[in-house]
Amino acid sequence: MKFLHYLIILPFVAAAVWAVCCATSSEHGISFAPWKEYFINPHLVLACCTIFGYILGRIGAWFGYSPMRRDLRQQRKANRVLNKEQAKLNETVSGLKQDIVGLQEKAKNQAESSDKAKKSGWWRGFKGAKKG
Repeated sequence: MKFLHYLIILPFVAAAVWAVCCATSSEHGISFAPWKEYFINPHLVLACCTIFGYILGRIGAWFGYSPMRRDLRQQRKANRVLNKEQAKLNETVSGLKQDIVGLQEKAKNQAESSDKAKKSGWWRGFKGAKKG
């Protein structure tokens, strides 16, 4: 990434150095060696240098944050995988909760039926005894 950064930045810097070295100052403004008859306002040069510096700074910041963007992409990918696993586990847990509720109801019904069998058996034995 550093190589790509320098590959982009160095031509800009070389052009800026060439422009500054070729510029000459006079009372009319700044002129460049190939075009000595054309003068440029110093405020315009200052504005262009400011814009140039801003662009170089943005390029540097973009390359500086590239490792963070890579880590962020990896984290998003890992989060997607974890979310899928969590959804599967939630389905499993809800199924297990339903099974537990069903087993509790079944145990309760069996307990009630055994109580009824005991009560009815006692009553049945008392009631059903043959008088003989």
